[in-house]
Amino acid sequence: MKAILGGFLLSTLSVTGSQRRRRRAHAAVSVAQLAAAVAGMVSVCELRPPAAATTTRGADPGDGGRRMDAVLASAAALVATVCAEAAETGGANRARVAAAVRAGRESRDPGELLALTAAAATSLRGVAALKIRGADVRGIGGGNSVSIIRASMQKGTTLRVCLPCGRVRVRTAAIFLLGGKVVLRLEKKLLRGTFTTHKQYEISAVLGGGGGEAVVDGRRLFPLALRLSTLGGAATTVQLLFEHQAHCKAWTASIDGMLSEARTKVHRAHTMN
Repeated sequence: MKAILGGFLLSTLSVTGSQRRRRRAHAAVSVAQLAAAVAGMVSVCELRPPAAATTTRGADPGDGGRRMDAVLASAAALVATVCAEAAETGGANRARVAAAVRAGRESRDPGELLALTAAAATSLRGVAALKIRGADVRGIGGGNSVSIIRASMQKGTTLRVCLPCGRVRVRTAAIFLLGGKVVLRLEKKLLRGTFTTHKQYEISAVLGGGGGEAVVDGRRLFPLALRLSTLGGAATTVQLLFEHQAHCKAWTASIDGMLSEARTKVHRAHTMN
């Protein structure tokens, strides 16, 4: 089992890593092209002041609009430049970036801008999906060591989670022992990770893991169902959704082991009392 997991991990990480680099570079180029298109359209647009605007001391009512035109064009050009530099830093070929920027600046049709926006959004979603997959693979650990798996679980792994409300969301899931209880901590990142909120639940039982399958957004995932209770609250159920069955089974076995340890500690404490 250790050899199988080790070989799986190395091969998958190498493939996922190269895919992530390519997709990240492609996404950066797409965003740079979109930013260049916005900059190009802003540079030829004219912001007109309201018709009812009044002048002061003989000022030209169009002066404010022209100044705003210049400011927005300058800001859009700066954003496009930064995006192009980021694309090159991310591994994209300079000639490819330059060609994308030129094509973007020549875009004048709203339909083209919508198409560029959709392409950039799709590319960014692809990068996010690979990031989740990479975190999922790393969560297996470098082998079948209990200590490695538990360390990964305690640190937290980014997963899709079916919440008690039934919605599937991306969360950072961590599981650890706390005061004789097995606790699930679900973290939600806000403003691209600037802030995080979390909820903690006590795990009372493993309802199933590693044997079934679920399809979410066209992806085949392996659910690990847990019976929970908010610390001091009512019982509920969540499902952790894994990309790989080996990862799901490893977490299932580890959580079962934690629950067994927790029950043993409680039993010993009662016996001593």
